Amino acid sequence: MMPSVSIVIPNWNGLHLLKQFLSSVISAANNYSSSNKAQTEIVVVDDASTDASVEWLIQSGFQIVGDHSSGDVFSRQSDMEDKRLILRLIRNEKNLGFGSACNCGIAAARNGLIFLLNNDVKLSETAIEPLVQNFADQSVFAVHCRVYDLRKGRECGSGKLGSFSRGFLRVHRSYTVSEVAAGSLDLISIFAGGGSSMYDRNKFMEIGGFDELFAPFYWEDVELSYRAWKRGYRVKYEPRSIAYHMISSTIGGLAARRTARIQDRNRLIFNWIHLHDPAMLAKNFLWVAVLGITAPLRMRLGFLASLIEATARIGRIRKRRAGEKRAAQRKDRDILEIFKLFASHPEIQAFDDYSELEVSKDPV
Repeated sequence: MMPSVSIVIPNWNGLHLLKQFLSSVISAANNYSSSNKAQTEIVVVDDASTDASVEWLIQSGFQIVGDHSSGDVFSRQSDMEDKRLILRLIRNEKNLGFGSACNCGIAAARNGLIFLLNNDVKLSETAIEPLVQNFADQSVFAVHCRVYDLRKGRECGSGKLGSFSRGFLRVHRSYTVSEVAAGSLDLISIFAGGGSSMYDRNKFMEIGGFDELFAPFYWEDVELSYRAWKRGYRVKYEPRSIAYHMISSTIGGLAARRTARIQDRNRLIFNWIHLHDPAMLAKNFLWVAVLGITAPLRMRLGFLASLIEATARIGRIRKRRAGEKRAAQRKDRDILEIFKLFASHPEIQAFDDYSELEVSKDPV
């Protein structure tokens, strides 16, 4: 029998997105449950929305099972035990940000596999089972979907390769592979995107979940995956599981300068926590200095704001860094060597931008 799955969806003022995409998630959950006689649950974590998200979810059959601030997440479970598909709603009294909302939902989830989805993601009906199959390997921490841009119909999320250059860990170089080769290769990824990935709940809780240092958003999923790699686990890519993303539907509504500042800040924090190799860390400091000095010339004054915000968190960063150094089972260079060897396989087509793909259209 296939294992039961919990689908966790963080939501903040996303009523229009829930109306558009939640039905596809329910269809995929029902398909997995009926095909495998396994229970699924959908847990929506509403992060203090001011629209009518909560009211609409209740009308759609979701039951409020607790308030994150009260700690009463499991207060109404007895009437749900026998249902094949369970619909649950958690309300946060205040906005906690993406990572903390996800942590709340995953902590409340009842099943061992967690499918974490953005509220702006449409699922193919058969997306769940291929992801689940990867967890037969006990070393797997997370697996992420193949993602298509819902507006453009073009691939926008695939396997990710890791490298180090110009003082920073690089994680956004992608790869694709033929359908034939995909069946025989062990498709690893440097990270699993938090908007369309499945996680082993026990491993997620064991290593501490998403770090609130990265609130309100960006880089928390990269940091979590890299942390898992350093702890000895693996992250994989599953091209058979298809999702469609309405890109940046929530974050995209915020000021571009603010999101860029947060993105740069969190990239600095990620590297300062995890670059344990002395030579690599020294290169990072050098490049950060160069980027800071040249920021006015490059018209990137926002980088200076990011640097100030990151250094203001240096005490927490040092604490996290010390903890990760103690817990690490792999060195930075060991992980990067894994990806260097993987990328050298003749069937792996690496690219920097999805426009480079000759065939990248929605397969459906």
